[in-house]
Amino acid sequence: MSNKRHRFVVGVDFGTTYSGLAYIHTSNPDYRGIEVITSWPGRGNTNYDKVPTEISYSNNGTTWGYDIPAGELRHGYFKLALDANAAATKYDNPRLAASNPQSMERSYANIPLPAGKTAVETTTDYLKLLYTHLMKTLSERDIHTLDNTPVQFVLTTPAIWSHEAQNATCQAARDAGFTSRAGDTLTMVSEPEAAASYCLKEIYHERSDTCSPLEPGERVVICDAGGGTVDLITYTVEKVRPKLSLYEAAIGSGGKCGSVAVDRAFLSLLESRIGPIFRGWAARKTAPQSSLMTTFDMAKKGFGTTARTDFWRIPVGYVRDDPENGIVDGELRLTVADMKSLFDPIVEQAISLLDQQVRDSNRLDPTNKISTIFLVGGFGESGYLFKQVQAWAKRQSYNIRVINPTFCWSAVVRGAVLHGLEGIVHTRKLKQHYGVIIAKRFEAGVHDEEDSFVDPYYGTKYSRDNVEWLATKGDDASDEKVISIPCGVSFRPGDGQRVKLSLVGCKFDSPPLSAKHWMVDTLGTVTCDVTTMPPSAFQVRKSVLLFFFQDPVSRASFSVDMKVGSADLELDLVYDGKSYGKATIEY
Repeated sequence: MSNKRHRFVVGVDFGTTYSGLAYIHTSNPDYRGIEVITSWPGRGNTNYDKVPTEISYSNNGTTWGYDIPAGELRHGYFKLALDANAAATKYDNPRLAASNPQSMERSYANIPLPAGKTAVETTTDYLKLLYTHLMKTLSERDIHTLDNTPVQFVLTTPAIWSHEAQNATCQAARDAGFTSRAGDTLTMVSEPEAAASYCLKEIYHERSDTCSPLEPGERVVICDAGGGTVDLITYTVEKVRPKLSLYEAAIGSGGKCGSVAVDRAFLSLLESRIGPIFRGWAARKTAPQSSLMTTFDMAKKGFGTTARTDFWRIPVGYVRDDPENGIVDGELRLTVADMKSLFDPIVEQAISLLDQQVRDSNRLDPTNKISTIFLVGGFGESGYLFKQVQAWAKRQSYNIRVINPTFCWSAVVRGAVLHGLEGIVHTRKLKQHYGVIIAKRFEAGVHDEEDSFVDPYYGTKYSRDNVEWLATKGDDASDEKVISIPCGVSFRPGDGQRVKLSLVGCKFDSPPLSAKHWMVDTLGTVTCDVTTMPPSAFQVRKSVLLFFFQDPVSRASFSVDMKVGSADLELDLVYDGKSYGKATIEY
């Protein structure tokens, strides 16, 4: 078979604390052949499934991940700032909920964004380095011919992210070089959906000896616990043969309560123990990959495992001994009670999310309750979190099994590759209502006079700022199902023929009809270039308004068909059943 018929499928897991890459060649698409990149600059011969999501700028150039020299100022956690405008949820941890640069600067667990850089620019710089390493690795390992083989990139994003944040991440990846080669493509998938692809493959093919395979009709929850977020989605197994197929059974949920909050809690504890001297520490001393935080990270991973430890030693440097506060010989000694105080608030939030997701799903179909929870992600590797989730499951009135997949940390990036090969989720649930701001015939006493105008085509008085809701929260969404937005717009002479629509959303159950209501979120402005449409799409006549009497006025009638994907929006300009190009959206 010709090489042109094949491609590389590359999963790109851009994470808050760590990022990962994995790939496969479609000439051998067996999921067991997925290669996770484990060799990184700065790690020598030591293999590691992921690389720190950190970047450093200095006079010597830009460095990243493990390659950042000791003592250099590191910038991390910038992914959180990409979704700075997202509405807070009751499950957000206070240490992570504020994700704008100013609030992050006040938080000890994070370094401010680089001077003169936005979160998107910093992300682009980091992804450019990740992309360069990826292509170098593929070129060195390629037994095919990379130059003649297209690459399909599958980029993951948190399921709870706004469309604005999803788009910002996608654009940063494109600006970083992804799709810069002719023939390369980039698609997006939510992190828990990617994880579902991997988890279901593993349980059917690798763990049937210890875990009974799922049966059609069973419901499972994917709990992706990462550094910045915890995402949950419920799926129903539709069929297992000839291929696995899932559909989303309940609206996904999530919150900013990932493991970074544990790090920030640790630094707050450290400040309370050593006092004002902490504020004088250079930011690099508390950076994610500093000696201090690396040692604490090892302690985090050990906490809750079978290895019994009475306390953990965290080197803090030249600090005066204070045995009452656990500081002896330049070390902070963290007891089991200390570790529980750091973990419990975040673990409780994650379990609260999980409990609500399970309840919501079971309420939709009480006869078909959740049977399995897959716990994945970097925080999902935590032995303590796993034990607490198991304890919660045992307290339920029926049996729920909790599974950590074999490659828990890399489940998302492996699943991204599988999604690119053959997505197993075909139907999702809309997480909000979708609508557009429209004009309605003016009604005195109902509409505000200040919102009124007269349409030059019809000569009729209308009111602005009304919402027409086109899709309902909880509706099914798929690659085949479109949300059709009917459009009719009048043009005066000299008007540019670019139609702008205001796309809005509402996450509440009962959406209001006025765009001015506080529950209505403006998602973005959709621009349609109607010059691409045929003359039959336009009606022309003289204006019925006296002062425009000699001027011809045209009216275009068409629709915008919107598809809501796993982690993106796709908008098509449609007239008479035919597409006339893509509509664009500015967030």
